[in-house]
Amino acid sequence: MSQERFMLEDVSTGYRPGEPVLAGIDLSIEKGSITAIAGPNGSGKSTLLKTMARQIKPFAGRVTLEGADIWSLDPAPFARRCAYVPQSFSSNSSNANLTVGELVALGRNPHQNWWSWSASADDREATKEALERAGLDGLEHRYLATLSGGERQRAQIAVALAQESDFVLLDEPISHLDFKYQRSIVKLIERLREDGKGIAVILHDLNVIDSMADQVALIGKGENGPGRLVAVGTSREILTSSRIEAVFDVGIATVTDESTGKRLFHIL
Repeated sequence: MSQERFMLEDVSTGYRPGEPVLAGIDLSIEKGSITAIAGPNGSGKSTLLKTMARQIKPFAGRVTLEGADIWSLDPAPFARRCAYVPQSFSSNSSNANLTVGELVALGRNPHQNWWSWSASADDREATKEALERAGLDGLEHRYLATLSGGERQRAQIAVALAQESDFVLLDEPISHLDFKYQRSIVKLIERLREDGKGIAVILHDLNVIDSMADQVALIGKGENGPGRLVAVGTSREILTSSRIEAVFDVGIATVTDESTGKRLFHIL
């Protein structure tokens, strides 16, 4: 079996012992691919990503990164292999005095020795490239407290890019962005796949999922119990009208664009 993957094996996880948010999760994220995690609000999507990011320790099961249990890894080696972009970002008192450039440079911490007091040439180049790829190269001297919600979202993504990790976990990365930057972040995620990175991303827009995902992991709410993985497969296999109606409790019509062959989803 290839070690070039992120795996969850029969994972149950949550925030309070005895009250799992998710149960029985089996999922594999491959390098060089995009896995879209979809499901209704409250189904446990963010909890799943936090478990993969070592923010939450599972109650049962095993999470491995390239063959190693993630809880056996020290924080720095884990961060060199996996970057996590949370759903929201607040410019609180602890970071309000940071500039965008200073924040993004923090993404280089896993690559630096503890005794290092200055950034290396590699660190500076990686930070510069991350700012450019996230569309922030003109904002590096702006303070975080002055940014819009969308700009803060892109700053978080730039931190993950600066980490230069093999796997990137993104929780709703386009939720606060206007159409222009939604498109740019989608294109950026696709380029990360071309770079050979393994991507797990929570998305709500079925049209975006259908256009970019190599694999879809559909999570459904449990009836008076934890959420579970309903199905995993290609978008064509998973995003059917009947399954979407069952999981999201909403009617869906699909139209195929004859010029591109792409499907378009419409809520009825």
